[in-house]
Amino acid sequence: MARIRTIKPEFFSSEDIVGLAPLTRLLYIAIWCEADKEGRLVWKPLTFKFRYFPADDCDIKAMCAELVDRGLIELYGEGYAFIPTFKAHQHINPRETPSQLPEPKTTRQARVGTRQARSNHAQGGREGKGREGDTPETGEKPQDLFAEFWTEWPASERKQAKGKCEEAWGKSGFDKHAESIMAHVKQMKTSESWTKKGGEFIPAPMVYLNQRRWEGAESGASGLQTSSLGHYV
Repeated sequence: MARIRTIKPEFFSSEDIVGLAPLTRLLYIAIWCEADKEGRLVWKPLTFKFRYFPADDCDIKAMCAELVDRGLIELYGEGYAFIPTFKAHQHINPRETPSQLPEPKTTRQARVGTRQARSNHAQGGREGKGREGDTPETGEKPQDLFAEFWTEWPASERKQAKGKCEEAWGKSGFDKHAESIMAHVKQMKTSESWTKKGGEFIPAPMVYLNQRRWEGAESGASGLQTSSLGHYV
């Protein structure tokens, strides 16, 4: 059952939103209407296609995967999903029916990065306290530096294995290298090796982390290397 939701003007200039494909942005808004008052919903991509894009030639599964990959939607259980920062951005009618869906076992808090906007990425973008009752980030939550890295990483067919990358990030203690990593990724995003042929030679983030490619930045490493399989990654 679709529900009435609100959208903030800042949504359209949010750093995380402008990186989405246009129809994926519209899908994200549509999913708010699918979500109950707790931000939970039944995850049915084909239903979303029939309900919200009946006349559009689009790959709904790829669009849904893009939202999940960006961390804007999280899947759980058997066919359920939730919007991590839904309640921080939607003012729900108190008469709305309580959620009938199971609670996620591990509901993540809104991500907080080195930029103030991170706590608002899911539906608002760069915004502070406003008339709608939002509160600015207090600094009480730990920074999610991996989320910063994942968001900064350019979109490509090799941007995969987010969970494994996050696990590797934590095990290797890359938080202490986050500043160097982010600076190098930003530099490489505008380099010829990462931009030529539509980003064909952007490495997989797991390969980048495992090979600690940022460490070669000062010595003039290009960031374009070959894997043990002998092809570009």
